[in-house]
Amino acid sequence: MAGPEKEYDVIVVGGGINGLTTAIYLQKSGLKVACFERKLEAGSGCCTEEVMQPGVKVNLCACNMVTLWSPAYGDLELEKFGLDMLTSSEWGMFHPFKDRSAVMFNSFHSQKTYEHFKSINEHDAEIFKTALGSTLRMIIPEIPENVHELNGLELAEAIYHDDKIRTAILGNCIMAGSHPWDRGMATLMPIVFPIMQSIQSVTWTCRGGSHSLVHALASCFAYHGGRMFTGCPVDKMIVENGEAKGIVLSKHAIFPEAEVRARRAVVSNLSCHPTFRDLIGEEKLPDWVKEGVDNYKNDETVLFCNYWVLDKPPHWEGYPEEINDAYGFNFGLESCDDIRRLEHCLENDLLPDPPIVSGLSVQGFALADPTQAPKDQYTVMAWSNVPYKLPELGGPEKWDQIRESYGDKVDALLREYNPGMMDSVIDRYCNSPLDYYRKNPSQVMGSTTSGATSLKWFGTARPFPGCGAPRTPFGNLYLSNSIWPFGTTNLGAGYVAASIIAEDLGVREGQDWWRHKNLESGVELLKRRGIEIDFNIP
Repeated sequence: MAGPEKEYDVIVVGGGINGLTTAIYLQKSGLKVACFERKLEAGSGCCTEEVMQPGVKVNLCACNMVTLWSPAYGDLELEKFGLDMLTSSEWGMFHPFKDRSAVMFNSFHSQKTYEHFKSINEHDAEIFKTALGSTLRMIIPEIPENVHELNGLELAEAIYHDDKIRTAILGNCIMAGSHPWDRGMATLMPIVFPIMQSIQSVTWTCRGGSHSLVHALASCFAYHGGRMFTGCPVDKMIVENGEAKGIVLSKHAIFPEAEVRARRAVVSNLSCHPTFRDLIGEEKLPDWVKEGVDNYKNDETVLFCNYWVLDKPPHWEGYPEEINDAYGFNFGLESCDDIRRLEHCLENDLLPDPPIVSGLSVQGFALADPTQAPKDQYTVMAWSNVPYKLPELGGPEKWDQIRESYGDKVDALLREYNPGMMDSVIDRYCNSPLDYYRKNPSQVMGSTTSGATSLKWFGTARPFPGCGAPRTPFGNLYLSNSIWPFGTTNLGAGYVAASIIAEDLGVREGQDWWRHKNLESGVELLKRRGIEIDFNIP
């Protein structure tokens, strides 16, 4: 592989999916872009590996693929580069209860969600219909006048009458990175989430596994002339007179200690702490930046993963028939009291016992895409919400000792809901927050959202007030990680970073290909497949 040139217009540090997205947009806009990735393969937060039996593809981190609804899907023509999005059912998410009832969310037809809610509680169905029809103009009479004083849990209890509907909606809010015990945007999520589920069909996988998204992005970048250098950890960022000027590679890089300059911009796709503390260095940080970085909370959304291989397709005995093909589910939340139990555990760094799986479970991988498991085998995963630090057990290193025993607790919990599924398990793999952190040092404390998403770090306050993300306090330095929106497979963080950088560098105008809107590409693809989405409720 030819080594890097001495200069590029733009250097991107980190080959994660949002760093690659930013790199492609800028490369397509006429800039000369190089991306430097620590590992030998890009996209460590969007990885698919065979960690159990041969042929069983395990989507270790990113697994709920929402790329289809992103402007980047159309702008970057990701389908042309091999990205094939699949789903197992129009019923995207469900929430089972131990009494064999379930609350379900239909991803294609809002009317079906409405009718399902109506079969449980007519009042709550009308709340959903009114919110969807008014596009959140807040004309729902049940919303109390003191809504500004409430958190999401309190609002849900004020407007929904059925506790199962409340619990299912709040569990999905947690899955989306919004803690219902917070205020601010989290207060609105009990109303917003059912609408999101109805208009974004957020439950998809990629043919071949999540890492197929990385391959499509990397292929697109190379096709447009971008240079990707893997096995090239960056040791430090060159900062002169308050401006980012380039990078120096580690002595362990394939091109050891190479210095590469950026004529126009440096983009960090590393998260907040590694960018400022490690790449720039504490000695170059103004005091207010040090304070902001130190105060940034990394361990707000931390997950423990169970992954199972089954020798039979998932079947939910006694539950509504539709959920057998549904893509994802949450379990372990039987009532709003369990929401409060989870809040107590996470606020006090205590392991929930029994576990609470509200980070998302997926049974739809091999149902939608048989290539993700050998013939007559099926995969299921479950993300349990946990703390990282474990102070009462002696610290986060204790995850190595308790990984399997906590996985056993998750097994036992799922057995209470679906004993037949657990009887068909032929293999299991567990991944702890410490494992995530080791695999990807930018995923500090195993955070799945590159830091907190609650009000204190929401919008322009993320990653810290005054940063101006994706711009930073340093000239020519931009972030495509730890910004708003947080870095998921919708590629929103990469899109926002690219938009701001292109505007600052004067290359945004005249890019006719840069035109797609949210949802647009997804609706077009579904029409080609003969699927019509209907958001209306008569």
